[in-house]
Amino acid sequence: MKNVLLLSGNENSSHLFLGEAKRTAETRHMPLNFSAASVQDLTPDMLAEQDLVLLAPRAVNQAEVTTLKAQVPTMTIPNDIYGWLNGQALVKFACEKLQLLPVAAV
Repeated sequence: MKNVLLLSGNENSSHLFLGEAKRTAETRHMPLNFSAASVQDLTPDMLAEQDLVLLAPRAVNQAEVTTLKAQVPTMTIPNDIYGWLNGQALVKFACEKLQLLPVAAV
């Protein structure tokens, strides 16, 4: 099971994605465990448990991104996925970044 953290400037926006991403991963039997947090709530212990951090666009400044990337693979969620709150596309994006399966399989 791979842990994926959705990180945003405020927890509300990441939680909008969380339910759909969890449902999609479960329905498609993907080994993904999604969680969500705001930048302010992020702790070193929380970060240490993650296999991938997905950032909401403009969630953190560049210095914070550099620090995150040094600790765990970190990607910004594309605007077209985030803007539409497309949980299915988010699962596909996470699978691609974690190299879990071919893109067409999700």
